[in-house]
Amino acid sequence: MAPKGDMARTREQNDSVLELCKKEGGVFYPVCSVHPSDGNEAEGEIDRVAGLGAKCIKLHPNTQGFDVADPEVEKIVRRAAENGLPVLFDAYSPFDAYQAWKFVMLAMNVPDARIILAHAHGAHFLDLMVYGILAKYQWWKRNVWVDISATGPLFSGSPFAEQFRWLLRKVGIDRLLFGSDYPLDKPAEAVEAIVNLEFRPEELHRIFFQNASELFGI
Repeated sequence: MAPKGDMARTREQNDSVLELCKKEGGVFYPVCSVHPSDGNEAEGEIDRVAGLGAKCIKLHPNTQGFDVADPEVEKIVRRAAENGLPVLFDAYSPFDAYQAWKFVMLAMNVPDARIILAHAHGAHFLDLMVYGILAKYQWWKRNVWVDISATGPLFSGSPFAEQFRWLLRKVGIDRLLFGSDYPLDKPAEAVEAIVNLEFRPEELHRIFFQNASELFGI
């Protein structure tokens, strides 16, 4: 993730990711980062990496030390949307009890954005129910996706597995994304955990491939 107040390092890190993906010829897809507090320079960096082939912007409230409700975050998400880039957030914070609802407001304020919530709010996954409710309203853009890295292995085989699967279906199978949370979880073990959640084959196809293919244009 991009550091605060060090655009030279931010550009260097993004360039290294872009160069690696270019060398590997389609094996990897570049996800770049900026820090919301860097304002206009961060917005300019989004323009730059978008032009160089970035597929997504990642932001991490805990690691980067920002509040999701900060107006600077909305500006970054809006700029990413203007460039056609989804924004991937780490979406589990044990330090901010209201973070889940801040993501809802962010999605409402920037309806053209495509927001990905990594880790499905962790231990607070029930907060995702709001997206099942919002889907009933015609004005809701369904512009939020949920990455089930970490939570898939955490709840698979647990007493919460059935509730977790039920809730993810309420969010919408077409809005779920597989993630391994490497290196904390090994990819093969993460895949096995999602399979063990007993989704149907057509659901697994969407989770493992189709949704990401459509979202990132790959």
